[in-house]
Amino acid sequence: MAKKTQYFEHESLQDRDAVVNYLHALANAVKTGEILLSDGDEKQIMQPSDLTLMSLKASSTKKSQSLRIKLTWNKQTDEEPDNEPLFIKAKKAKKPKKS
Repeated sequence: MAKKTQYFEHESLQDRDAVVNYLHALANAVKTGEILLSDGDEKQIMQPSDLTLMSLKASSTKKSQSLRIKLTWNKQTDEEPDNEPLFIKAKKAKKPKKS
C-alpha cells in the first residue's frame, strides 16, 4: 500500500514581531528535533534530521520583496554537509524620506 503524503499549509498577514516569534519557535523546534505545526483542525509533526538541506531565495521589485526559506531532510542520509558558508546580517531599517 502506498504511503499517503501529508501536507500542511498556512498563510496569514502578521506584524514583524509575530514573524520573529514564529521564526524563533521554528528554530527551537528544529534544534530539539521535533516540529509541531497546527492550524485549527490541521496538524503535522515533523522530525528534522541532523543534516538538513537549506535553500534561501530572495527577490525584490519596486513594489514588493520576498524571502523564501526551504528546509528539506531525509530520515537517513550518508551525505556530508557543505562547507560553503552562508552570511546573514541584520541591518537597521532606513527611515522613510520626509516629503
